[in-house]
Amino acid sequence: MCTLSWWRTERAYGVFFNRDESIRRSVAEPPAARKQDGLVYLSPHDPDGGGTWIFANRAGLIGCLLNNYQAPFKALQPVSRGLLLRSLAGQPAVAAAAEAVEQVDHLSYSGFHLFLFDAESKLLYTWDGISLVSQSGNEIDRPLASSGFRPQEVAYYRQDKFRLEVLPEDESYLDRLQDFHNAHDERFPAHSPLMVRSDARTVSQSRVAVEPQQISFSYRSVYENRAIQPATLTTLSRDS
Repeated sequence: MCTLSWWRTERAYGVFFNRDESIRRSVAEPPAARKQDGLVYLSPHDPDGGGTWIFANRAGLIGCLLNNYQAPFKALQPVSRGLLLRSLAGQPAVAAAAEAVEQVDHLSYSGFHLFLFDAESKLLYTWDGISLVSQSGNEIDRPLASSGFRPQEVAYYRQDKFRLEVLPEDESYLDRLQDFHNAHDERFPAHSPLMVRSDARTVSQSRVAVEPQQISFSYRSVYENRAIQPATLTTLSRDS
């Protein structure tokens, strides 16, 4: 239950990510500098699964994970999908991370959408419990959306809203992206990017920017009644 969008300019690139979760899930730890295979990265931490749903590392690789609720099969003894994403945080680029994704035991994981983004390319892997499919570049529709409630309907709603209210990419595109991720329609509370259901809701918003000298990770918790909290900003120098 999440919404992911991305952007690129001549000097920078990044993502916006709304994390939607069960109201029974533990509160995540905010972004901090961590290390994987010798490479420093920024990410929040999921205390339940032990992994994460988003990271950006010093090399400029961004990774994001969304559950694939439409997958027809689930792993019998599933490994946390957040651990899979965390294992990629030590990779220097999309190409290297892609090799790692293709080599894992996919049957250990329930369905997922895994998005990889760097200065040169973007790649989306979708695992449905049977096959691993990849899309790249403009093949990937914005935004990516997942929902345990009417998944196709929710995805179409958010994609239509994005097309009508966010595009085209011009000088105010990033402002409209932020507005999109803050948007809530009382008529369609479960479909909205800032969503609310009786059993789940948007719990955080992440905004990541990768620039030549620095990575910035803005993180806002979202409380009950869609109360968006002030952002905390964590930065990471790209100088080794």
